Amino acid sequence: MTAGTIWKCWLALMVLLAATTASAFVPLGALNLPISLAIAVMKALIVLLVFMELRASRPLVRSFAAAGFFWLLIMIVLTGADYWHRTDALAPIDMSTR
Repeated sequence: MTAGTIWKCWLALMVLLAATTASAFVPLGALNLPISLAIAVMKALIVLLVFMELRASRPLVRSFAAAGFFWLLIMIVLTGADYWHRTDALAPIDMSTR
């Protein structure tokens, strides 16, 4: 990895950081979340491909990196499912105190 590559990646990460900060202050409504997630994915890809050197690594290393992200996706989906299925209903013990 050359110094030029590192500087280009650093510059790209700084531009994406500025885009993340700017998107936090611009009212885009429902598009805020998809735009922020797209920026985050781009930053993650830069780190994965350049700094973790997955672009030049063996297929076994890439498959283990993919498995790690698949596991992260499973954990995020399960956490989201738990959060989305909770209700604001009171428990029976809470109803007796009212």
